[in-house]
Amino acid sequence: MSDAPSPNPSPVQDPTEVEAARMSLGEHLEELRTRVIRSLLALVVAALLCIWPARWLLVNVIARPVILVLERHGQPTNLLATGPAETLVIYIKVVLFCGALIASPYVLYQAWAFVASGLYRHEKDWVYQLVPVSVGLFLAGATFMYALVLMVSLNFLVGFSSWFNLPATKPNALERALLGDNRTAQAETRPADGAAGGGIALLNSDPASPPIGSVWINLVDGQLKVRTSEGILETRMIRADQASMIATHFRLSEYLTYVLILTLAFGFAFQIPLVVYFLVRSGIVSADQIANYRKVAIMMVVIFAGMIAPPDLLSHLLLAGPMIVLFEAGLLWSRRAVPKPAAAAGG
Repeated sequence: MSDAPSPNPSPVQDPTEVEAARMSLGEHLEELRTRVIRSLLALVVAALLCIWPARWLLVNVIARPVILVLERHGQPTNLLATGPAETLVIYIKVVLFCGALIASPYVLYQAWAFVASGLYRHEKDWVYQLVPVSVGLFLAGATFMYALVLMVSLNFLVGFSSWFNLPATKPNALERALLGDNRTAQAETRPADGAAGGGIALLNSDPASPPIGSVWINLVDGQLKVRTSEGILETRMIRADQASMIATHFRLSEYLTYVLILTLAFGFAFQIPLVVYFLVRSGIVSADQIANYRKVAIMMVVIFAGMIAPPDLLSHLLLAGPMIVLFEAGLLWSRRAVPKPAAAAGG
């Protein structure tokens, strides 16, 4: 009786090719060392190129989403630095972060090249073909995170904090007695509503060239503004019925870590179709076997998303959802790209 073929039969190997593809543990470690050194050199070069534009990237790209969200919810629109050197450290982190993003295509190539070093010649060909796809998927994941997930996640988190309104602060008789508050109501001396007199202009946009001494409220920005000889002074105003008990004031380092985790999580999560295709194409498992354990695979995807996503439910869902879709896409790709095994011959 003849042996049944493997799930994904490969061409008959030339003994010389088999021997050439065989590597010792020392050779594998040397190959890994070479790939790591090349990746680190690429990271250093890319980081050096990012030293000058890092300031613009931090202000106009990385911090812009959180500033917009904080302004939307009437929170302070600046980030905290709680240590003397924290701003400098953050600037260095931004340089490294942007350098890593620029160098990521080359780093991914080195990772796939290390995997290919232990494969046969015909297997190396299709592994190298996966490198551009892998880079494209990583950049697509990072773009998806920045364009959609980051803003939605921040809006949810800041909005949840703003949900806790200030309690009523007017003490009752018992509370006044306990606090020793002997104040009594004073007669009002302000003009009645509608009385003649000066007032503050309520505008939807700033005037083009206001004279010195002008005072107005920008209703769109929610800011009180005063024109002085040196420029415009402004302060944010919040409606009394919308004042929050919790002031959301992020540390710059914590926010940068949050963005970095999301970027890496979505970049690597978008590699799922390649992982599925690689497992099927290399013959480790078949597409039917993966499909039979679909529920287990989806559960593992959800658990993995919970491990790499920031600790909030919305970020978890926004990561797990695309990962499940990408898993199904990778399975469909494998079914169409990898031929089904031929029926076993009798004998």
